[in-house]
Amino acid sequence: MASLAKCRDLKSLPLLVIGLLVSVLLVLNGVLFPTYTVSMASPAWEAARQLGLPYVISEIGVIIYALRGGLHLCEVWKRFPRNVQYCAILFLASFWVGSAFYSKVTPLAIVQNIVFLIHPLFGIAVYYSASRADARGLRALTLALVGGLLIFCGMTASAFLNHPPLATMPDNTIVWQFIIPGFISVRLFGAFCGAIFCFLLAQFLLDEERGGRRHLPYLWLTLCAAMTIWSGTRNAVLGIVVAMTVTLILYRLHPMKAKSVFLLALSALVATLSATSLIPYNDPAFMLIAGEDVATSESISGGRASYWFALWHAYQTVPAFGAGPFASFWILPAGEQIHVQPHNIVLQFLLTWGLPATVAALALLAYATWRAHLAALEHRDVLPFVAMLDCLLAMSFFDGMFHFAQPLMLIMISFGVIFGATKLQDKPLAALGN
Repeated sequence: MASLAKCRDLKSLPLLVIGLLVSVLLVLNGVLFPTYTVSMASPAWEAARQLGLPYVISEIGVIIYALRGGLHLCEVWKRFPRNVQYCAILFLASFWVGSAFYSKVTPLAIVQNIVFLIHPLFGIAVYYSASRADARGLRALTLALVGGLLIFCGMTASAFLNHPPLATMPDNTIVWQFIIPGFISVRLFGAFCGAIFCFLLAQFLLDEERGGRRHLPYLWLTLCAAMTIWSGTRNAVLGIVVAMTVTLILYRLHPMKAKSVFLLALSALVATLSATSLIPYNDPAFMLIAGEDVATSESISGGRASYWFALWHAYQTVPAFGAGPFASFWILPAGEQIHVQPHNIVLQFLLTWGLPATVAALALLAYATWRAHLAALEHRDVLPFVAMLDCLLAMSFFDGMFHFAQPLMLIMISFGVIFGATKLQDKPLAALGN
């Protein structure tokens, strides 16, 4: 164990590098996948966008870096608790069957399943190689994230201001919610911003508790809050509320000073006013609340209620092994809503992998989440990652946080840094089960 820890310290990835990785990929994805319609013109390029290939390739690079630095996956496996090993074996034995035998897009489904396996390996690589979280590293990571968001703001503004002539578009119409550079839709953009906002707010509260007196964080929070509100993503607001409630109650952060409360309230007001004043072309898709959104339970859920009901009935035709990734795109009867993913983590796992693999995957996720929260009790510097993780997990019940590569990368970074920061690599992982 000592040799592993020593090698980890010699080959560590600074948190700044992780922040730069997220920001560079945010910008790169926007450059590679610009579109003014629901999909890319090239089917192959659209498949690359759906699979999140830039993120996957980057994760593979980090995995290789960790392996060259001394990471031994067999040793990691031996150190897992028995219950984790059993769940992993059950998952690996069954998750691929639906893609191989029941999917109507078998090659794409198999590739997506392979891609999914890369994400937990990336999380292990981050756990092994990332430097431990401390105040200096968190500030560097924050600067990298904010820098990426600022650049992306400019890219997004340019995309909206320099759009093609409407006459060149199908039906002389641009569906504005699909033109966020590199994002499948404005909702996933809002989810990303909501997760980063939770990270920034938790770090702000941690600094406040420790007597920090910096003013730039107010600007960063205003920027991220404005982008979240501008996206009109109610799911992101829900994720923020859940994550910060858990953070404040579980970790008992000290009450803020009156001045800080006032400045945060002012930041929220500025963010709201600026975001609502910049709604593009009065498109209701960018409004958090529109009149028709509260008319019925169906509209409140954004059409998800009937969609989930239809998918549940479709899943019952393939209960044991599911029908593979992207099954929601083809498994429903004609006339039903069509989406590439079910917008719910439980339905996604069931429809994609079937019941045995879903039980195993949810058990592993629940166990890792529980241990992450306990680990943060020992090492409060990782609270920003806990808040970001909780936000993403809350949003996964309403969108594809476990389908798309970008949010999955954020989830695995969170797990990796949280466990790595608390020096758990220096003792058997089986001890986590005690």
